[in-house]
Amino acid sequence: MKLHILVCGYIQVSETVPYGNSIDLRNTAKQLAAPDKNRLTMPVCAYLIEHPKGLILIDTGWCRDISPCGVYDLNAVNKVLPAHLSALFHPCLPEGMAIHEQLAAMGIRPEDLDYVLLTHLDPDHVAGLKHVNKAKHIILPEDEYFWACRTVYKTRQPWSLWYDQPIERLYYRGSPLGPNRWAIDLFGDESIQMVNVPGHTDGQAAIIVRNGGRYVLLAADAAYSPRNWQEMITPGFGFAREWQRKSLRWIAEMAADPGCVAVLCSHDPAIKAGVISV
Repeated sequence: MKLHILVCGYIQVSETVPYGNSIDLRNTAKQLAAPDKNRLTMPVCAYLIEHPKGLILIDTGWCRDISPCGVYDLNAVNKVLPAHLSALFHPCLPEGMAIHEQLAAMGIRPEDLDYVLLTHLDPDHVAGLKHVNKAKHIILPEDEYFWACRTVYKTRQPWSLWYDQPIERLYYRGSPLGPNRWAIDLFGDESIQMVNVPGHTDGQAAIIVRNGGRYVLLAADAAYSPRNWQEMITPGFGFAREWQRKSLRWIAEMAADPGCVAVLCSHDPAIKAGVISV
């Protein structure tokens, strides 16, 4: 199998977003009001898997509407995101980087995608869904679709980006994987598994792409870089810190497994576009 790392835009955020250790009023104020000079530029990654059972896209990045000219455009952002998320993310999507633009460059139409798997409903992961909504199946864990977006996490998850899209919801089931032993085995053969890694949101899924004894772990936003699990620094953008810690401990265990080819975080600045063979 081949796993394509696709950079689908960028965010510019306060350092407390990836490494804030908790969310509180003080951290929130820092995140929203951070001046440009103190912000970190981080990629927004999606992944395309060439699997024996079809083409599988993981997450969708930003939509073109948020950055029509390929640069940060506050007026355009404010038409897509509420003001507090606009202030938080400072998103931009350079020309050619929208998910449908990258797929087209590879000769892939949205309707050629067999599955789109969404790790969670934060806008930097689902805004581009409108560009690939002709895929055969769009999958999201039920816990994320129904519960997370109706709790405190709804402040981060504008329904307008996903609620009218043809999303299919699957339930997590008991599994030996993950911090709370919940997973969705997409094909029933362990080759693609959506593993619940709560903390960033209750329903968030990490993705395991497995070929025999080798696998890649796509950690979504359970971690922003290896620093999170190596130093046990929880990201400052979640409301369940103890679950964030449990998820980080599980990721650390997986990263130490000899069969683990790579652990990829959706916003790790060290990650570049490319291809990994699994």
